[in-house]
Amino acid sequence: MPSSTQNVKVGVCTVDFDGTDLGYTKGGVSVTVSTETYSVTVDQFGDTAISEIITGRMLTVSTPLAETTLANLVQIMPGATLIGSGAQKVEVVDAVSTDLLSISGVLTLHPQALAANDASEDFVVPKAATPGQIEFSYELNSERVFNCEWKGYPDPTTRLLFVFGDISATA
Repeated sequence: MPSSTQNVKVGVCTVDFDGTDLGYTKGGVSVTVSTETYSVTVDQFGDTAISEIITGRMLTVSTPLAETTLANLVQIMPGATLIGSGAQKVEVVDAVSTDLLSISGVLTLHPQALAANDASEDFVVPKAATPGQIEFSYELNSERVFNCEWKGYPDPTTRLLFVFGDISATA
């Protein structure tokens, strides 16, 4: 396939968790996929690996959320509950022993330059969760941002970790 400038992509994305748009971001959304391996060695070849086996793959998505609303806080903090209809507050329990896989949901990053119904460049994590590690500050000359890190978990049945492109595509 010949090179094409059309294959060079830039731009921001929307962040959606289980059908809820988490709003504007500040500082760029980043995806990190890392793979752990085990180098197989035998005495006859010394320390030279004769093979290498994948032992695990980890996925993290960092989303600096600029819309620091109470509703967003509930979405990204396990054990959080929104209380009240007029005056509102979020109460957060310690959530000890919460199984993040059991509360995981679909995290979708959709390039803003594409139409809403064009999923050709979506990055979808079918089972994503965040443990609720957020960091934000109150500053005079800076937006308050919930720096939220998501982890992807493989589906226990299909082992699917993530999809890049249109998740509805079939073989």
